[in-house]
Amino acid sequence: MAEALPEGTDQIVPGAGSNNNRDTDDGTSRGKPRIDTAELRDKAAEFRDQYADKARGYAEQGKERASAGLDSVAKMIGDGAGQVDGALGEAYGDYVRRAAGAVSDFSDTLRDKDVDELIDDARDLVRRSPAIAIGAAAAAGFVIARIIKAGSETLDEAAKMVSPKSGASGDAAKSPKPRSAD
Repeated sequence: MAEALPEGTDQIVPGAGSNNNRDTDDGTSRGKPRIDTAELRDKAAEFRDQYADKARGYAEQGKERASAGLDSVAKMIGDGAGQVDGALGEAYGDYVRRAAGAVSDFSDTLRDKDVDELIDDARDLVRRSPAIAIGAAAAAGFVIARIIKAGSETLDEAAKMVSPKSGASGDAAKSPKPRSAD
């Protein structure tokens, strides 16, 4: 048989069945301050605007760096055109010059467009050609992974070269360990 209920539980307590106390809150709910949702929305909008401005600033910096890097790549490609002329002929040198021009044009386009326009262009590209977008993302990921791996291998090699010179004692410092085949 069920135990007797504690005294006072046989009455309905206003608001006891609800987690939402806004309608029945008389300001005495356990000393908790009342939350003003309009104020919260205003604060959230303020934070969103601040972070959107910061993100836009970082995107502008990245855009400037990328266009400067592309200009450098275009210059290197263009400088190599003369060597290609001598080694393979002027027709191939012209291909190299056109490639340098295309990279330079892309850099100019990147520099001239606003960040919002670039984002809209990227969205349009993904909508029109999702396969190209996925392939480009995969290629970019592969390139980034290779750059990171090459950088870490260079650091490992530099650390191995510096380690014996730092005064380490024992046989390990005198003779390098054999490298395993990867």
